[in-house]
Amino acid sequence: MADLNQTKFQSLLRHMPQGYVEFKVLYDEAGEPVDYEFHEVNEAFERIMKAKREHFLGGRITDKLKDFEYSEREWIVQVARAVDSGEAITFEHFSRRNKAWYELSVFSERPGYVSTLFHDITPHVQENNALKQLVNVSHRFVTTGRELLMNQHFLDQIRGFTGAKAVTLNLVDDDGNTYSTVALSGIDELLERSLDVLGFHPVGRKWPMSPKRLKLLEAPSPIIFDDILPLVEGVLPKRLIKNILRIFDLGQVILFKIEKDGVFYGDLTIVMQGNKQASRLGLVELYIVHILEQMTKADRQIGDAKESMFEGFATVDLECIMSNKNHEIFHLNVAWERVLGFPLEELENMDFTSLVHPDDVEKTNEAFALLEEGQDIFRFINRYRTVDGDYRSIEWHSKAQGNYIYAVAKDVTERVQLEEELAERDRLLTKLSDQVPGAIYQFERRPDGSFHFPFFSRGFEVLTGITFEEMKDDPELVFSKIHPDDYPNVMASIEASYENLTIWDAEFRVITPDGGTTWILGSSRPEKLGEGHVLWHGYIGDVTEKKKYEMEIEYLSYHDQLTGVKNRRYFDEALITYDEPCYYPLALIVVDINGLKLTNDAFGHLVGDRLLIEATMTLKREIRGKDTVARIGGDEFVIIMPNTSRDEAILLSERLSQLFHDKAIEGLPISASFGEAVKVDDSLSISEVFNLAEDRMYHHKVSEKQSRRHYSIQLIMRTLYEKIPREEAHSQRVAELSRQLGQAMNFTSAEVNELVTAATLHDIGKVAISNEILDKPGMLTEAEWREIKRHPEVSYNILSTVPEYGPLSEIVLAHHERWDGKGYPKGISGEQIPLAARIISIADTFDVMVTGRPYRKAKTLDEALAVIEEEAGRQFDPELVEVFFKKVVPTLQR
Repeated sequence: MADLNQTKFQSLLRHMPQGYVEFKVLYDEAGEPVDYEFHEVNEAFERIMKAKREHFLGGRITDKLKDFEYSEREWIVQVARAVDSGEAITFEHFSRRNKAWYELSVFSERPGYVSTLFHDITPHVQENNALKQLVNVSHRFVTTGRELLMNQHFLDQIRGFTGAKAVTLNLVDDDGNTYSTVALSGIDELLERSLDVLGFHPVGRKWPMSPKRLKLLEAPSPIIFDDILPLVEGVLPKRLIKNILRIFDLGQVILFKIEKDGVFYGDLTIVMQGNKQASRLGLVELYIVHILEQMTKADRQIGDAKESMFEGFATVDLECIMSNKNHEIFHLNVAWERVLGFPLEELENMDFTSLVHPDDVEKTNEAFALLEEGQDIFRFINRYRTVDGDYRSIEWHSKAQGNYIYAVAKDVTERVQLEEELAERDRLLTKLSDQVPGAIYQFERRPDGSFHFPFFSRGFEVLTGITFEEMKDDPELVFSKIHPDDYPNVMASIEASYENLTIWDAEFRVITPDGGTTWILGSSRPEKLGEGHVLWHGYIGDVTEKKKYEMEIEYLSYHDQLTGVKNRRYFDEALITYDEPCYYPLALIVVDINGLKLTNDAFGHLVGDRLLIEATMTLKREIRGKDTVARIGGDEFVIIMPNTSRDEAILLSERLSQLFHDKAIEGLPISASFGEAVKVDDSLSISEVFNLAEDRMYHHKVSEKQSRRHYSIQLIMRTLYEKIPREEAHSQRVAELSRQLGQAMNFTSAEVNELVTAATLHDIGKVAISNEILDKPGMLTEAEWREIKRHPEVSYNILSTVPEYGPLSEIVLAHHERWDGKGYPKGISGEQIPLAARIISIADTFDVMVTGRPYRKAKTLDEALAVIEEEAGRQFDPELVEVFFKKVVPTLQR
């Protein structure tokens, strides 16, 4: 059965579409994963990597998959996570060699091996990217609407008759310092590659109106360039320009200025392909005249009242007079020949309504019925058949007077086609907008002050919990979802955007259906439709995760990460905030936690952190609600106390000092030095008050320093003896042996006392080593030996904090050095080693041998002496060994 299962497993691996690899984990001496060896790959993986399995098997991942844009170390970390956790992890990779995205699933099926599935997600990533670009197009469309399509259609015509590769319309922005690309013809061919190369879509992009460009525009229109370089140098990065020239076959560039009466509106730029020359440039100039007419006409018409029934029909060229009863034609002007192609006489003598498109007959009859009732018809559109059998869309303005119908009309076929394209794009954009995160919307404020949402995508419902139908019935529902604390700011920002026609941006919370909150980021651009009538086009999205991250960053920027109290940055800003008379008298208490360095050296930084945390908790418990504690240095804190006298501050310092002394960390009582100062008026600056408090703290610290340090050393030795009881007797024996050997070397009494003290304290650094190592009965590992060999340096760090122990710290540091230079920690040799350290080395080694250790059996006196004699000239000073045997050993044998 096992063989059958294995066969099925192999068959599954062979036929599965995902790439599969099993790696063998390679470890270093410390048992850490350092690399991974290919153990098995399937056929799909071979296809993905375009290489045979033999290329991979036995190879290492850091050699074979270097082309993946993930560092070797990151591979190791990710895979090691799967090994350690026993859980599957998933992440994405991009293969530069394959130009493809892969989703990798990493898991471990058996100890020492890791399996990885490679799933090609390139189409998914490309689809997401395309969706993002379409959302951008959607946003541009919402903000520019029909004008974008009209500009696009206009440029397409120019590109068609000039034979250009691309045509752009660029208009100067209101500030005069920038100009924007409002339309680009050639977008279908250039869109994908321009997005890839430029990293953005050029339509809607603002460009700087640089002095160099202004200089170029001084030449008479049209301005002809041999290539595109003069127009893009200084505007796009050199790398992008290089890519554009490499990828696109661009040639001659013709720039037509759009200006009238000394006003420069923008330019029309034609880009040709390769060596191709532009044609019909004279016709382009006529188009420029048309553009200027439309621009200046729009300027003149701003604010004009719309009184005429034919308003907006400046281009009307079709006239018609017919009977109100039987619809007989009495008059048509000659323009109808151009539109429909029939001779005018034929049109006037036929049943004109017979040319109406069958699908439009019913609504045409309804329009005639309204006219017969005396109603006017405006902007009515139907379709008429041409002589070629095609249909043209005609827009009518009609009025019935007596027995006649008077009408003017215009051919709007192109406009209707554009509107149909627009409607189709609307449907597409609505569908797309429903698929993207967040929501696209339109928000309207009417002249009567009411609100309305003409459009919003499905994401709006997801974010707010309000359906479109509910929104239509009551637009105010949206505002009821805004968190009460954020509501005033949101409404104020809408009002400001309404009054100034500035872009609306806001971050706020909404209440979710389950009672929770979601952070929303909203942004929209206002458009004035009329007096008191504004329409916003915008987007909202869920930024809860981003907001949480920002709040966390903000918290960390003003709080100390270890203790949780305010940090130095907050303190510096708070001094300015509290430097106001309403807070006077303002008391500052500077608190310096004593012995932090000593604690770190003696017990390690974790114990030092415990000391700081315990001290902080005591400070926070004792202050008032209006007071603030800030950690402004490694061991320094400040308490800010508004409306507090110096006497009150001193009482708090005394109470805190006693509370600290009643607490202990690893047997050491917590102590601190305090300094108080108070600002009562403007005679001293706030920084001078702080300096005064700090000076008083240092004064107290210095006066207590010496006695406190001596006491700390005694406490550490007591802690060591309680932790390892054998150390007290060992220290005493080593001190006695050292004393005898010092006297035998004719040391003075002062030198002997210094030697005995150093011998007593020589192992004080062992207080920082765990009992698991010191009391381990078996052989120590290499890592454990490294920990043991730290104790001379820790001893030195502890003793060197007390000036009187300075010479002793140098002796203790060297007591494990060897005469031949093979000792530690510095590896010095011979007489470079202090004489007192050489003496303690013999005494220490001898006592350890005759008393034994958990990991080493005790030796007999003769065995120990034999080792001392054998190590003379290697581990020990040979002269001292000789004196040891002559003067000290006889006393031991007695």
